[in-house]
Amino acid sequence: MTSTAEFFEQLGRRGHEPLLKRVSASVRFDIADGAATEHRLVRIDHGDVTVTTDDAPADCVLVADRAEFDDIVGGRTSALASLLRGTLTIEGDLELLVLAQRLFADRPDNPSAPDTASEKGGRDD
Repeated sequence: MTSTAEFFEQLGRRGHEPLLKRVSASVRFDIADGAATEHRLVRIDHGDVTVTTDDAPADCVLVADRAEFDDIVGGRTSALASLLRGTLTIEGDLELLVLAQRLFADRPDNPSAPDTASEKGGRDD
């Protein structure tokens, strides 16, 4: 399984995201893989999160190739940085991109997130 596939599987199992308790919206991720495009529709209802493979209309649609999404969900880049580089495109409500970033790898309970203590030398002086 790729990082992106693992991310959406875990997100679907999570069920509720407290950081999004004030959000009711839908975000579709269109993941290009060669000539094929995989869809993940994330519906958020006051923090309750569901994930499907529907290619349905959404309030915000994020489009990138699989490698870019792997980097985003793996914490190696941010969705905003990808947007600025032109490797991620967005249709719809731009504010939802900022809110959707709350779902990604910078969460402290994500094992793939960078260890900031080790990046700072791991010292508690």
